[in-house]
Amino acid sequence: MKKLQNIANSLKPSDHKKATLAKKSRKFIYWLFFAMLFCGIGYILIYPLIFIFTTSIKSPGDMLDTTTIWVAKNPTFANYKDVWGFIDYPSSLINTLSIAGIVTALNLFVCSAVGYGFARFKFRERGILFALVIFTMIIPPQLISLPQYLFFLNFDILGIFNATLGGSLNFNNSIAPFILPAVFGQGLKTGLFIYIFRQFYRGMPVELEEAGYIDGSGIIRTYFRIMAPNAVPAFITVGLLSFVWHWSEVFNQAQYMNESPTLSMRLIGVVGLITRNSQVTDLSYVTPAKYAGVALVILPLIVLYLIGQRFFVQSVERSGIVG
Repeated sequence: MKKLQNIANSLKPSDHKKATLAKKSRKFIYWLFFAMLFCGIGYILIYPLIFIFTTSIKSPGDMLDTTTIWVAKNPTFANYKDVWGFIDYPSSLINTLSIAGIVTALNLFVCSAVGYGFARFKFRERGILFALVIFTMIIPPQLISLPQYLFFLNFDILGIFNATLGGSLNFNNSIAPFILPAVFGQGLKTGLFIYIFRQFYRGMPVELEEAGYIDGSGIIRTYFRIMAPNAVPAFITVGLLSFVWHWSEVFNQAQYMNESPTLSMRLIGVVGLITRNSQVTDLSYVTPAKYAGVALVILPLIVLYLIGQRFFVQSVERSGIVG
């Protein structure tokens, strides 16, 4: 203690000030670095939305005016009115909601049950089956698109439909190719959803299930009465991710929904729809209308995120998606 006191006494007041100033300088540099990093990431994320909206309300005169970059001098919402009719927004919205909503509900039920099974039940093939689930996350959907298309074009199970109905079923141009894989846990990104539920259930205390078993509940009742209600963060995470991915997915929708196009499919050909229906090829009109269509497609997702943003952040932190 005496040595420490002597050292402290030997230090000059100027040394204390220098040490304090250096500490404050390091804190300020750290704060400035993270502030710049945060602003840079925020700009990268928000810039596309700002560009889409500002371009969508520009008039043809603003598009030809080189001095108009961000703020339109003659803003107009006529582009939204025109694109609304070009892409047949109400019917396309219903088609998109039918796919995203139904498949998301099935993913929540099926993936939650499968993830709970992997987390709590021990059986010999568990490791191999879970490895296959993870393997589905690696395979690109385009790799199996052709055999999957032929499978739903001539759908049959062990020749039952061919023997009873005299032929196979054709599920193309319907939502069956989206519903059937989701029912059996083989839909879009279901491997990731099963992994999220498995990680979350593994982190829940076993005492919750033991209390249910003591009260006389079986496995199914314990799952529905105790485990699933306490897995709300995982349900919110999977629900939002599944809905957004199926909302913006194009490849499978273009393969199976030709007669009932979705918003994403309409958006791909929005330039052709504008030029064909309005007989206008001038980019000063086509470009703002195209971005107005983009804004109409992503608007429901923005509203959904604003409503569930707080729950989504909490659910990602608790669901083990990064662990």
